[in-house]
Amino acid sequence: MKKYIYLLTVVLAMTSCTDELNQLPLSQGTIENFYATSGDFVQARNATYSVAFHGMGTYGYANRVLNLSEVRSDNLLATTQASRDWEGINSFYTSISSNTYVKEAYLSNYNAINKANQLLEKIAEKGDQIFTNPADKASMIAEARFLRAFCYFDLLRWFGRVPLMEKTMTATEAAKIPRTPVVDVYKLIISDLEQAIPDLAPSYDAANYGRVTKYGAKALLGLVYMTRSSPTYNIDGATLGLNEWDKAYQQLNDIKLSGLYAFAADYEPIFKVEGITNKENVLTIPYTQSLPLAVGGNFMVELGYEPYFASVNLSAQGALEAKPISTGFLNLFAETDKRKIYGIATSYTVATGTYKGSYTLPVFKKYIDATRYGNGREDWGVDFMVTRYTDVLMLMAECTLHGGGGSQAEVDDIVNKVRTRAGVPANASNITLDDLFTERRKEFFSEGTRWFDLIRSGKAVTTMNAWKAAEDTEGKIRTIENNSLLYPIPLSEILAVPGLYDQNPGYD
Repeated sequence: MKKYIYLLTVVLAMTSCTDELNQLPLSQGTIENFYATSGDFVQARNATYSVAFHGMGTYGYANRVLNLSEVRSDNLLATTQASRDWEGINSFYTSISSNTYVKEAYLSNYNAINKANQLLEKIAEKGDQIFTNPADKASMIAEARFLRAFCYFDLLRWFGRVPLMEKTMTATEAAKIPRTPVVDVYKLIISDLEQAIPDLAPSYDAANYGRVTKYGAKALLGLVYMTRSSPTYNIDGATLGLNEWDKAYQQLNDIKLSGLYAFAADYEPIFKVEGITNKENVLTIPYTQSLPLAVGGNFMVELGYEPYFASVNLSAQGALEAKPISTGFLNLFAETDKRKIYGIATSYTVATGTYKGSYTLPVFKKYIDATRYGNGREDWGVDFMVTRYTDVLMLMAECTLHGGGGSQAEVDDIVNKVRTRAGVPANASNITLDDLFTERRKEFFSEGTRWFDLIRSGKAVTTMNAWKAAEDTEGKIRTIENNSLLYPIPLSEILAVPGLYDQNPGYD
């Protein structure tokens, strides 16, 4: 495992991680002396990975999707007795434009985009002089394009229209860029991925594990087409109703046909076998422990609970309040379902100390592995799978049910494989989209996919309001509407250049 090294100081002289828009773009004048060797370019590439995947501080992409997708969804009833940022996410507050998680999603992505832009510009300027092997230059361009596309797609799914910046900019230049129509941001995303895929390696050795492959990029492009194809809800969001399911199916099927990946025979090892030997890994964010210039991850703390950590003899992790699993979700599982047995703690005991006692509050534990705990709560050596091979197959099934390719028999077959591996009856036939989304909900809980699945289903609003009616006995959660499917643009960005940005409807 390898966590990419930050270069937020000295080498790239990046501005500090503050909230204001005019502090995000990198100044052209601060980096002229850096890009002098191929090693410098490698460091810059790794820095771009680092910010795109690991964020700018204690949060990264994995933390982000757990907080903004999983906590937002019907999998968790994450109301709180205290004032915590995640409560406003789960309860659909309209006053979350200054929310920590919302700001992180915006700022980290734009910092990574600026790094990718800078890298692309410096390759264009100096690449022919620096790179003796044209393939090395092409690969670096491809990785930078992928990372830029990855970040813009992430922004679109959270915020809808966002400013499109295809080059590094001064503060003055950035202050003139308004929010760009979604279709135009998509043009750059698709162009970047289509140009990147031919020059990305199909696989890497262990030393380069975590760099994006050709098939990781195809997985992203497939999901881009699926998202564009999904119902619009009549908002300026990432879903456009374009019916490109066949394009999505083609990209995903290429991954299947590559022969480089495999449907895991057992469920539990998917989350315990890391690196290139895990054939479920299509696109993965690697973490490591205890290296001088890198730390591990802490995303598993987001959905954890202090008494559970104590029950497996781990020190305090900061998860003082649980994010309880919703009753309706728990009731979906058969008692024999390995996914529930492995991924959900329904009872646990703490023998001594502050949390001594027995607990029956169900919490997620899928990624909590005490054997991979390092030197503190931000030093877990557990990788995060953005896309695993099972996801690819089930996304293909979704495309099939929309008429994008494949057959009903293939859809039924993959659902039966998933159920067989989980140890539950596998007699599916004529699987519908509703059936498929239910199976995805059980397969991918606490992996950050549920909110996006709800939106692609076209039933996000009705599903969430039905969930609220069934589970919100204290009346803490707002009834949602279509506008609730987007997050607000951070208030700091609205205020940085008054009048430049409009706020997403429905937010204070």
